Amino acid sequence: MTATTELIQQHVIDPEICIRCNTCEATCPVGAITHDSRNYVVIVDKCNLCMACVPPCPTGSIDNWRSVPKAAAYSVEEQLGWDECPHP
Repeated sequence: MTATTELIQQHVIDPEICIRCNTCEATCPVGAITHDSRNYVVIVDKCNLCMACVPPCPTGSIDNWRSVPKAAAYSVEEQLGWDECPHP
């Protein structure tokens, strides 16, 4: 990793724990959570890390973070295809 590589804390939802109740998407004040028929995911460019979605989640599946280079943040498409979170 070079000195110019900026790391971010990317908020991710664990698909193994998520019960797809829509609470996170309904409570996100900036519209940073979306879903398909399979997974709920956080849109990295919209998420302002306000944490409004964390306390209402009944399973804790949304309380996950990954340190990733900003340029290599997980895309919505990648996250929608997950069966499990990538290992930290």
